[in-house]
Amino acid sequence: MNPETSNELRGLVREVLRETLASRGVASTHGVEKISVSNEAELQTFVKRLTNPGVIEAVRAGKLRFTLNDVAVAPGKIGDILEGVISEQKIDGLVGRGTLFLGPTAVLTPLARDKVRKLGLKIERKR
Repeated sequence: MNPETSNELRGLVREVLRETLASRGVASTHGVEKISVSNEAELQTFVKRLTNPGVIEAVRAGKLRFTLNDVAVAPGKIGDILEGVISEQKIDGLVGRGTLFLGPTAVLTPLARDKVRKLGLKIERKR
């Protein structure tokens, strides 16, 4: 077999494998997936993801590992003060709060600010 043809076939096989693994819930054959666990809903989502057989196999084989995303809120009661960079995805986990309390160094991304407005949440900055 011609080396060029062999490389093309390998590339096609890799692409099919990537698509198959993605449909089974494995983001990558080798990688690090950032997760955010700042409330019960995010914890349940992560547990569901982790119990997927494809994900379990990848973790056991050392092909996939998890790291924590930047934490915007410590788990706890309504009224916790948010710190750091608050992204749109983090706002999704704060829907039932009514008011977001931002610490002095907290920064809302533009998309997060739009999401806050769309959800009708109030913002209060703590000094």
